Amino acid sequence: MPNSSGEPESTGAQAEASNRDDLDKPDSRRLSEEEKAASEDPSTAAEAPARSQDWWSATPPPAEWAQPTANDQTADVDVSKESGTADVYFCGQTTLFPLSRALQAIAKEKLTGSLRSFWDQEPIDLLAQNGEILFATTRDSERYCPDMPAALANVDSEIVAKARAEQSETGAPLFLTLAREEAIARQAAAELAQHYGQKLFSHLWPAPRVWLMFEKSVELPSGGSEVTPEPDVDDWALESLRFVQDLGDHPSFDARAIPAYTKDGFERVRKLQLTSDEAQFASQFNGARSVQQIAKNLRLDLKVARLRLFRFTALEIVECWPASTETKPEPKSVFQRFSRSIGLGR
Repeated sequence: MPNSSGEPESTGAQAEASNRDDLDKPDSRRLSEEEKAASEDPSTAAEAPARSQDWWSATPPPAEWAQPTANDQTADVDVSKESGTADVYFCGQTTLFPLSRALQAIAKEKLTGSLRSFWDQEPIDLLAQNGEILFATTRDSERYCPDMPAALANVDSEIVAKARAEQSETGAPLFLTLAREEAIARQAAAELAQHYGQKLFSHLWPAPRVWLMFEKSVELPSGGSEVTPEPDVDDWALESLRFVQDLGDHPSFDARAIPAYTKDGFERVRKLQLTSDEAQFASQFNGARSVQQIAKNLRLDLKVARLRLFRFTALEIVECWPASTETKPEPKSVFQRFSRSIGLGR
């Protein structure tokens, strides 16, 4: 696995050419502030290549990449050498190229390799095989597994320490190393690698800015083939989002905002493996109810409602509209359709 801990240079021009067809909002929906600024900036327009439907097309040579701006705090480490030698398939910044969209690209193109995420901590690698998610890992073994799982209670501490040291060197999850050493069962190791990988990846969802780079032809860590891949990237991502319990400095939350399904959001949410609470929450999205009204209907604390809403917005299944100045009757068709599809009553 790559051993750099820096961040790739800016690829704003390519990230700006992200999928405007597959996951675009309907024509009537507002663009985000960042997308408006990007589309109105003449200097950005001059740099952007002609757009195509394949927004995940191969990255241009490193020499053509836009250089990070002087005030870009996430680009303080130069990894141009690594990027120049890597087989990079796509890259971009999450402000224009969200995590969910990157995962959808992996699935749609059936990619094999590593999605590297660069932020203010050690980079996180998400391994994929034929468009399916294997696990996430990092060389920071303490961040990866800060506690002592019950499965390791009877494992010699020196063996665990060696496994952690190997993870720091190669990025191989310590659980897979322990399974290779026959210190724990392979099935238990695979389950732990999946669990702690999703928990690790959850730190990226609320992060204000993350640089993404998908590198093809990455060799799997030793024991990686023992992990059964997750065929549905949305389900894997949702499991990861459930670990998010604090949104911190994430953009302000407006309880008056009105959640509404994106163009393909309703079809995608019906395929998700939702908990009963999530399904009940999702059934309230009808394009007229505010978050505050939904929380009141379900007798939820606004903090809980915010966290649940974040799962759907992060997956780009739902977007929030500003509160309307006019009082409109609640349309019930989408709500009733969703309720019937998941077996919920009014």
